[in-house]
Amino acid sequence: MEELLSKIDYAVLKATTLKAKVLEAAEYTKEFGFKTLCVLPKHISTARLVLPKERVSTVIAFPLSGIPTELKLKEVSYAIKEGAGELDVVVNLEAVKEGDWKEVEKELKGIRELAQEEVLKLIIECCYLTEEEKKTLCEMARDYGWDFIKTSTGFGSYGATLFDVELLKGWCKDRVKVKAAGGIRTLEEVEAFLKVGADRVGTSSGVEIAKDLLHRR
Repeated sequence: MEELLSKIDYAVLKATTLKAKVLEAAEYTKEFGFKTLCVLPKHISTARLVLPKERVSTVIAFPLSGIPTELKLKEVSYAIKEGAGELDVVVNLEAVKEGDWKEVEKELKGIRELAQEEVLKLIIECCYLTEEEKKTLCEMARDYGWDFIKTSTGFGSYGATLFDVELLKGWCKDRVKVKAAGGIRTLEEVEAFLKVGADRVGTSSGVEIAKDLLHRR
C-alpha cells in the first residue's frame, strides 16, 4: 500500500482552491504518504507550513505555457524561493509545433541551470503532439538533465493514456522517469499506469484512491 501511494503526486490545482483546502490536502499528503502535494505557485508557502520542501511540488506556465521564457524563468525563481522541491513545467508548445527546437533547447537548459537542486518534470501535453515530437522531447529531456517527462496538464483534449506512457517509457529508458497525469481518478487506473511503466502518477483524486486502497486490505 505504502509503495503505491508514495508514487502519487496529489494535485490541488483548481482555480477556486482556498488556502484552507491546501492545508487540508497537505495533512492528507502526510497521512497517506503521497510523494508530493502539487499546488499552484501562490500556494507553495501555505503547503510548506505542513510539508518539507521535498514533499511540495508546483506547476510552471500552467496550463497553456502562454508566457515567454523570460517570465517562465521568473516563475521558476519564485517557486524555488517559496520552497517547492519539484517543478512541473509546461513545454513551449508553440515552439515544438513550429519545429523551433533551438528555442525549446534554450528554455530547457535555462530552467535546468536555474533549478539545479529541484526535481524537474517536463509536461509535454501528448494530446497535441506527433510521435516524432514526443520522441524528440524525451531525448531533449534526457540530454539536458531533466528528471521526468509528464504526459499532460489535464486541460488538453485528452489526458494520460497507457499507450503514451508505454511510448515515453521506451524512449526515455532509465535516464528520464515518466509521470502519468490527466484524468486519472481511480485506484484501478493508477495501478494500470504503474504496470505499464509510469514512475509517478498525478491525480486530484488522491484521497479517494488512498481510501479505496485501505478498504481493499
